[in-house]
Amino acid sequence: MAQTRDRMAPAKSGDALPDDDDERDGSPPPGEEGALNWKRQRRRRGTRKREDRDLPPPSSSRDPLEVFGADLMVMILNNLDARSVALSMLVSRAWHSVASSDRLWSLKCEELWSGKAHIPRISQVHGLSKLASYSLSVLDGKRTRITKYDLCDHAWEFHFSKAAPEYWLNLDPYWKGTGPPMRRYFHLDGSQTADPGDTEAGLELGNVKQCFLLFQCA
Repeated sequence: MAQTRDRMAPAKSGDALPDDDDERDGSPPPGEEGALNWKRQRRRRGTRKREDRDLPPPSSSRDPLEVFGADLMVMILNNLDARSVALSMLVSRAWHSVASSDRLWSLKCEELWSGKAHIPRISQVHGLSKLASYSLSVLDGKRTRITKYDLCDHAWEFHFSKAAPEYWLNLDPYWKGTGPPMRRYFHLDGSQTADPGDTEAGLELGNVKQCFLLFQCA
């Protein structure tokens, strides 16, 4: 069976020239009109390249800190978790300055401390940055042993157990139903005090136990 091959018709002088990418360094086609079209295309190509160089970079490739400014970036970063904010400090010096600001980390500290019964003393040191306060609070939360400062930084409410002698139960407002639970305040010297007007007995016995507790926590 005879096979036929399609043959391309010779290009006419008015036909469109190949794409720019196909003939970037090729020679002009034959004929005066073809040579003129070739020169026009090369001229337009050069103009487009110059225009591309003069165009500003698209906003998507610009630094968001330059686009939005420091104040707006603080608001944006505040919606991120603390770890993401910390990682953003590694972008550049400008980002580090914004992402480590007290204005941002004071909000993070409030979130971390909200509802906590104990805030470590070391995080409250005067002049300490809020970023450092947050970091120290996180580290403090990982320890598993109570310290004497934990005992001395709080007011402790207590009542005697039901197994205590009747004498003590009769002195305890919890069992008598005459007032709020008794409070005791521990001190670093091993002593303890009560609220003003608390004349209930039992402080001497408590002092002995408190000295032992402070020795164990030291």
